[in-house]
Amino acid sequence: MRFGKRNWVSAMGLLTLSVSCSIPAFFIESAAAQVTDTDTSGVKAETVQLRKLSVAEVRSEVDRWISKAGASETEQQKVNTLWSSATAGDAASEDILELTMESFALVDPMSAELIKASRSAAALKLPSLDGPRDDKFYDMCVRLYLGRWLAQHRYFDEGLEQLDALSPDQNIDPAGLLFYRAVCQKSLLKREAAEDSLTLLLNNVVDVPVRFRAVAEIMQNELRDQNPEGLGEVSRVMSDVQRRLDLGNSGRKVQDQEQQVIALLDKLLEDMEQQDKQNSPSGGEGGGDGGSPQQGADRSTIKGNPAEGIADRKELSENGAWGMLDKQAEAQARELIRQQFPSNYLDAISRYTKKIAERK
Repeated sequence: MRFGKRNWVSAMGLLTLSVSCSIPAFFIESAAAQVTDTDTSGVKAETVQLRKLSVAEVRSEVDRWISKAGASETEQQKVNTLWSSATAGDAASEDILELTMESFALVDPMSAELIKASRSAAALKLPSLDGPRDDKFYDMCVRLYLGRWLAQHRYFDEGLEQLDALSPDQNIDPAGLLFYRAVCQKSLLKREAAEDSLTLLLNNVVDVPVRFRAVAEIMQNELRDQNPEGLGEVSRVMSDVQRRLDLGNSGRKVQDQEQQVIALLDKLLEDMEQQDKQNSPSGGEGGGDGGSPQQGADRSTIKGNPAEGIADRKELSENGAWGMLDKQAEAQARELIRQQFPSNYLDAISRYTKKIAERK
């Protein structure tokens, strides 16, 4: 029953991640992963197989650490009882990590505080790595536990900081490390890094849980299909801004992303308007505001800045108006989006601009 309950909690965490990444979750038992040649950051080898530490190896390290921490005979007995149900060779890595953290908590008050804090919604912080906590095995387990929790609760920046400090080689859970690292990287629009993590996970890790493999393959396909320009990119940046605001973060990063969204929208709307004029029967021929091709090119650049992709700061009105667009231009922009993109894009942009306006 102990492992069943933990697996259910882990599945719920994966479901939360899948929803936030627009990926369906699959909760199935473990399966072996194919191993092929790969060379990516973190592990340098022509052919490498990444295996999780065995239960015996982890238990040996736990015993060594609690002895180093000065565990009493009573505490040692509690640890023995805790591990009595973890002798099977097929124990899930998530369960082994949980048992390891609970063992630390029985001996170390700061570890106990970390586990207690993980039951709340506030962002977890790495405990002070001094005394018995100044230990390679402890550091690896705590950072993995912390990074996984942060990723599951959408603290992707903080989670990636912890997971990037770890190597999948000689790790208690290499599949979990690479999966949650990829989730953070993809969510933060670090495409190349996410692709590297997913390649290593899918090609080099032995015994990848099928639920991880299924979601990782979907993530990999999504990354390949992503266009770094267009409304899809606008939607992704907007989603990240919304996530940060939901977590109470409205700092410089959010402000920069807001300006990025406005710049992307301005460019898209101008490009769509230009394309619409070119496709119309009278496009580019005479007319009241007809001009030279050069004038049209001037209108397609972002005003106020010579560098491509940089926009002047635009204030959003309290009703969520779109940057500096007047009513007529906004109506035209909405119509262009309705014609060329799915309806959810227009709804997302409207919700986003109103959300930003409400913060003023």
